Amino acid sequence: MTQPPNPGDYPPRPSYGPPPPRGYPPPPGYGPPPPGWGYPPPPGWGYPPPPGTYPPPPPGYGPQANRYSVGEGLSWAWQKFTKNAVPLLVATLIFGLLLAAVIGLFIWLITAVSPSTFAEYDTANGVIESATSGFSGAATGALMLGWVLFAVLTAAIASAYYSGLLGIANGQPARLSSFFRPRNVMSVVIASLIIGVVSSLVTFPIGLVPFIGRFSVVFGAAVSIFTLFVTIAIVDHNLSPIDGIRASFSIAKSRFVDVLLAWLVSQALLFGGAFVCGFGLLLTVPVSLLFLVYTYRRLSGGSVAPATV
Repeated sequence: MTQPPNPGDYPPRPSYGPPPPRGYPPPPGYGPPPPGWGYPPPPGWGYPPPPGTYPPPPPGYGPQANRYSVGEGLSWAWQKFTKNAVPLLVATLIFGLLLAAVIGLFIWLITAVSPSTFAEYDTANGVIESATSGFSGAATGALMLGWVLFAVLTAAIASAYYSGLLGIANGQPARLSSFFRPRNVMSVVIASLIIGVVSSLVTFPIGLVPFIGRFSVVFGAAVSIFTLFVTIAIVDHNLSPIDGIRASFSIAKSRFVDVLLAWLVSQALLFGGAFVCGFGLLLTVPVSLLFLVYTYRRLSGGSVAPATV
């Protein structure tokens, strides 16, 4: 009969020692500890953030949106103008002459299709001739066509002009060709037509109401203020017409005082330039629009290149 093995015949069991305390890594050669051991992995190891943690905001938004000063904006615009004066002046002159030529052409066309009547009157001082012009249906059609084409041309020019100004804001050196590269033209044109129609629908009926008509200018100014950054936003971020209008409206609603001050300053610059026989616009148009680009970038949380660059 076989005897059971003696316990002393077996080799002694290896001693593993006590288990490692929780919170420390396992000995070399072992895999990662099971869930619940130790501390959570440090950030950046590919694990999702804990609840309540969100990624940083995209570029163009953030706390720097609160840093805005009209004085700093004017100083920045002036310094940028002086550093890029030649291409800015030449581009402004070319666009100004183009718009003036289009306006002159349509004035001639409207006059040509309007009927004229002549009359002679005998007076003590001799015969006096007078001429009067009527406003025919053809003249009305020419006027409407001229308004649409002028709005389209102005929007296309604004798209190209702001493209160059945004390049300056990004720190790029300005060249004359920088102002003849329009971006997202169709969106700018459609947005401009929408704003023009809305402004007409708001101001014209109000102007016909007694005692309230005198405030039609105020309503028109309100539309201008809330749509101040539409073209800049569309060109800068390649937005659709509606999104560009929403972006401008959102900035004006949240920072109305700053936008109102910027609008007043830009209008004062343009009025002052037009007051000096129109030639002052060569200076005030680029400075005013650079100031608006600075204002838009700051109020929307974007960045601008330093004035010294």
